Amino acid sequence: MGRPPKTVEQHKQDGTYQPCRHADRGVSLEPLPGVDCPSSITGEARELWDSLVPALCKARMVTPATLPTLEHAFFWWQKARECRKLVEDAGGVAKYLLTLGPNSKNALDLALKYEQEYQKIMGQFGDTPVNAARVRGNVSEKKPDGTDAILRIVGNG
Repeated sequence: MGRPPKTVEQHKQDGTYQPCRHADRGVSLEPLPGVDCPSSITGEARELWDSLVPALCKARMVTPATLPTLEHAFFWWQKARECRKLVEDAGGVAKYLLTLGPNSKNALDLALKYEQEYQKIMGQFGDTPVNAARVRGNVSEKKPDGTDAILRIVGNG
């Protein structure tokens, strides 16, 4: 993994700014303070949305550009839960597997595939500690409040 690209401001400061290469950079989307669950998401996926997305909004990771991606992730979660429910309604995994015909689609395989799609998308939002270490979220600008000893020493300088 390489170094992150310089910001437009850094290019201007260094004298390396080129409008043909850097004019479209630096477009910043404001994070959304809160998001309602889309009507297409129902059932357990809606409950999961209500528990996860507010925390992502608080971490300033949900923007208008990431909202469709989130909806897509929860769509896959919803499909996975439907497949799992089909297996549960058949009487459990063993009974379900006994009812499968030679050319039947296996709902367990589909559930696993849908859950992997969900995990792949949610990895972009740092859903596990490993993924969280890889994610650079929107960082709010913190103004020094004068309580940091180092800043007081440097400031008195």
